[in-house]
Amino acid sequence: MNSCRHNGGAMGPLGRLGISPRHLRELDAETQPLQTFPDSDLEVVVSKGERGKGSDPQLDGQVEEGDVPPRQPKKRSPNVGHRLGHRRALFEKRKRLSDYALIFGMFGIVVMVTETELSWGIYTKDSSYSFALKCLISLSTAILLGLIIMYHAREIQLFMVDNGADDWRIAMTYERIFFISLELLVCAIHPIPGQYVFTWTTRLAFTYATSEASTDVDITLSIPMFLRLYLIGRVMLLHSKLFTDASSRSIGALNKINFNTRFVMKTLMTICPGTVLLVFSISSWIIAAWTVRVCER
Repeated sequence: MNSCRHNGGAMGPLGRLGISPRHLRELDAETQPLQTFPDSDLEVVVSKGERGKGSDPQLDGQVEEGDVPPRQPKKRSPNVGHRLGHRRALFEKRKRLSDYALIFGMFGIVVMVTETELSWGIYTKDSSYSFALKCLISLSTAILLGLIIMYHAREIQLFMVDNGADDWRIAMTYERIFFISLELLVCAIHPIPGQYVFTWTTRLAFTYATSEASTDVDITLSIPMFLRLYLIGRVMLLHSKLFTDASSRSIGALNKINFNTRFVMKTLMTICPGTVLLVFSISSWIIAAWTVRVCER
């Protein structure tokens, strides 16, 4: 005799083979997988029976169908301490390169002035002594150009560290390329080993008569070497307390102050104007007097 059970106003038959509906639902829960009903706003989930640990070692640890696989851990970037240490090391290397560049630049100027003065009274331009001194100037110029390239390479690395860039080409703007090329061109000018002359034509002051003279090419190549003195401003900037002190740089960053050679010179003019003007005036007079003397010869 079949019996019925009232469930929400509907009559349902008994389970198969005399099994009660409760036992039938438990049996179906163990055999059926997880099911969802997307047509309804409510989500009905029928859970499976818990599988014992170690029952099937091949299935243990596998990802169920539809589950999201775990994400791979990302490569950790260098922390702030590492970046600050790397930046400090690059700053020290850049400062040493600037010092060496100034030393070799001044060495080339001193040798150039010595060779020019000796070639007018001790020996001539075609002697071996003049050739040796000019080779020494060329060697110091080649080293200077290498130091300048290394200096700008360190600057690009500092830019990459400060801005978190991965490619050095990001820092190579047209303005930077122009200034690097101009700096290399200015520092590359020096007297070439050997004797080269050209004819200089001019008019006398009172008679206005035409005068011609044979002039060494070294004159036109020696005077522009004084443009290397710009390296003094760079060394002053990198050794200034305003540029190296962390508190000064922090205050400058908050007030949007750009620490460059111009700012350092203004600061020195404010602190010790007499000393700065005296040094600048004496240096300018000496360079201008020697240049006029060379040109008159």
